[in-house]
Amino acid sequence: MADVLIQAETTVATEKRPPISKRRLLIYLVLFAMTAVNYTDRVNLSVAGGMVSHDFGLSPAELGWLLSAHLWPYIIFLAPAGLFIDRVGYRLGGWIAVGFWSLCTLSTGLVGTPMQFYATRIGLGAGEAANFPIGMQAIRSWAPRPEYGFAVASLSLGQWFGTAFGAMFVGWVVADFGWRAAFMATGVLGLLWMTIWLLFVREPNRTKWLGQEERDYILAQREAKKVQQGNADLLGLLGSRSLWALGLAQGGFVYEAYMLLSWLPNFMQTQHGISIFNSGFFTAIIYGTAVIGSILLARLSDRIFSAAALRGGARKWVVAFSYFPAMLVALVPSIQSIWLIVAVLTVSVTFLANGISLNTALCNDLVRRPQDAGTAVALFTLISNLIGVTAPIVTGYAVRASGNFNMAFVLIGVALAIGVALLLGMIKGDIGRAPSAD
Repeated sequence: MADVLIQAETTVATEKRPPISKRRLLIYLVLFAMTAVNYTDRVNLSVAGGMVSHDFGLSPAELGWLLSAHLWPYIIFLAPAGLFIDRVGYRLGGWIAVGFWSLCTLSTGLVGTPMQFYATRIGLGAGEAANFPIGMQAIRSWAPRPEYGFAVASLSLGQWFGTAFGAMFVGWVVADFGWRAAFMATGVLGLLWMTIWLLFVREPNRTKWLGQEERDYILAQREAKKVQQGNADLLGLLGSRSLWALGLAQGGFVYEAYMLLSWLPNFMQTQHGISIFNSGFFTAIIYGTAVIGSILLARLSDRIFSAAALRGGARKWVVAFSYFPAMLVALVPSIQSIWLIVAVLTVSVTFLANGISLNTALCNDLVRRPQDAGTAVALFTLISNLIGVTAPIVTGYAVRASGNFNMAFVLIGVALAIGVALLLGMIKGDIGRAPSAD
């Protein structure tokens, strides 16, 4: 641990780094939009949960199970999705996965029973399992090493923008047109994204709208001279202590993320008497601010450390710092002012978003073989989600038992404290086996 800190302090980047071009930024924006669509499709039930619960006669505990319905298949399919994307590539994988989950979301607006609702949400989760493997393979292909933090943050922070946009958009649609229209509308957004993906995104060496100078720079500065597909070393990854440490530490962040994603609008509506539209508005403020703050923090971490320091795990210290402001969420039960609650949650979610994106980037930093990237991130996400998936359910039972959300917020603080201890105490070495010589 000390060696990594010394390396980080003594290898601060001094090399000249060209600015991010508009063409590479376009790729990062498309990846950002993919994750935004993903989380817009998730938050629609969070905002509409009150109406759905009323229509189907669900208790808080039953609503908690429905809110988590997409997370169980998401977890189950993470490793297969990573292997699938490593095999077929991110371009074809993006078309298949986003198209499938968007059709499932659209179909949710047509369901007539709770079991049909569960079925469409299960399909949503299965398709969304490929989101981050697709993104990480695309970043390996397109992002020069000095831009990894920004690129991964762009991919990851789409979830916060999607939550912010989705809360506002779904809140408006639900209030004016009903919850069924909201699911249909968000499903169409994914189909529009799929069209853009097919038209504009290919490998850099096959992209006609990319200049030769920039193409040469990308191919020279990305992780490998040639991005390999297939042959992921699953056993080597599963035997990596650092991968398990990162995944378990990420679990604290993901627990908070899923609790807020699932229950925050409902918390505002029931415990503070906020309308559906206004709960969406306040949620949008919290998550929208987090997007801006986290992108700035991610860009700063890219500038502080050199490529060699990042490969050595230096980003760990920035991730660890993010846990402590995120713990402010535990203060929410003691606050009565809705605007003060929004302020505290804005700070917490900003550093939560920063921690999640940079911890994902840290996982990418430590992966030894480029062809393991998609599978490593899938396993990392799987481990963290096994913890995070419990948040909507535990919260539902806590609310049913106590009649309020106080204990649910305290549990988030506990999860974060355990996460930072695991991050600092368990990471040792790179992820996976060393690549063979070419």
